[in-house]
Amino acid sequence: MKKWWWALLLLPVLLTGCRSPDPLEEILKRGKLQVLMRNTPSVYYENRNGPAGFEYELVKAFADHLGVQLEVISGHSISDMETALLEGQADMAAGGLGITLDRMHRFQMSEPLIESDQVVVYRRGSKRPDNWEEIDQGQLAVLANTRQAEMMRTLQTQYPALSWRETDELEVTDLLKMVQDGELPYALINHQDYTLNRFFFPRVGIAFEIDAKVAQVWLFPEEERTDLLQAANGFIRQAHKSGLIDEIRDRYYRHEKHIDYVGARRFVRQIREKLPQWEEAFKAAAATSDLDWTLLASVGYQESHWRPRAVSPTGVKGMMMLTLTTAKELGIKNRLDPVKSIKGGARYLRQLYNRLPDRLNDDDRLYMALAAYNVGMGHLEDARRITESQGKDPDQWADVAEYLPLLAKREWYRHTRYGYARGHEPVIYVRNIRRYREILEWYERSQNNFLEMLEARSASLEPETSFSVVPPVL
Repeated sequence: MKKWWWALLLLPVLLTGCRSPDPLEEILKRGKLQVLMRNTPSVYYENRNGPAGFEYELVKAFADHLGVQLEVISGHSISDMETALLEGQADMAAGGLGITLDRMHRFQMSEPLIESDQVVVYRRGSKRPDNWEEIDQGQLAVLANTRQAEMMRTLQTQYPALSWRETDELEVTDLLKMVQDGELPYALINHQDYTLNRFFFPRVGIAFEIDAKVAQVWLFPEEERTDLLQAANGFIRQAHKSGLIDEIRDRYYRHEKHIDYVGARRFVRQIREKLPQWEEAFKAAAATSDLDWTLLASVGYQESHWRPRAVSPTGVKGMMMLTLTTAKELGIKNRLDPVKSIKGGARYLRQLYNRLPDRLNDDDRLYMALAAYNVGMGHLEDARRITESQGKDPDQWADVAEYLPLLAKREWYRHTRYGYARGHEPVIYVRNIRRYREILEWYERSQNNFLEMLEARSASLEPETSFSVVPPVL
């Protein structure tokens, strides 16, 4: 009896000693986090600067948090990725994955990274449905094994006539291309995916939104709650609290908020059609002026829409719209020479930046230099003095931008050194350049070989055999 009692006491110790190592222990030991990721623009892709993508950056930050290297195992199919995870080929999976009933039974899931609405998209200029009753049988497609596919089955209980197509061979970008090309009337996708890709598919619009948010999560093998899952959830909570998730999300999706749709679409078209001719000139000027080339290109677009022979009614000319006085100071004889204009504009912007106090942080200093490029340094200094007189910070662009428009009001400008100025213009000018730059940087991140890759994928697939039809339940 006594021996049996001691055996019971030792049992937990023996079981602990025999248990399999926790996944986190193994990851720390090998020094590497192995993650299955879908190769799509919203998740993970390679651009000219290396790996990129919203979820890639988050997963990389998580690996850094653990103090280990990140190994990405890339693929396209959601079902193949899930199978690989269940077979132990990786530690976790990330791929724009939503919470579904099926996944709840087969995997452990992290806390939500982000949530997104769902939208039905259509080809602009074609019939735009307002609701489910206006979508004929088999005209809409979704990706299989997604929350959208699960939502369709739920909706079918309310709308028995609903019939749609599902595919496990295509990606969201394939569906968008098919809608744009008229090969597919409608698709149900994540609003976030629409936002990220809308400038690649300008003829695709939103028909109507679905009143249901989908939470995006990471998947882990179905085991007892592990230290790895707990570490991931702790990281996600901290990333929400610190603003890291918002920061990365903004980097990839904030172009949605910038400039009206028509203006943004025109800008992206000009990036494709006009910018390649001048890109090297902007990069060369950026190298000599120690400024970012995307900044200079954005200034050039704001000034002239990249038209080298642009002339304004006030006499400013050229790609960077230099005044005659400024051109003489810079030693530029021909303002209509695009390369010289770009170099001159870069030098002038750098001079304005250097004239501002070193105590300003980099962003505020740059925005004020841009404002001075537009309205002149004297008027900018007048606005800074007004800002300070009103108890605000003359070294912060947000405060100065609030008071610049006062330079157009007599009760204010008559007390300034340089007098009247259309003070609202530099505020809009800086805002537009910031937005153009953000769109250009987004385009640079996401476009590298994207369209070529999409064409190659489309050529290798046979759309008619890529779908399975879900019939109505009448």
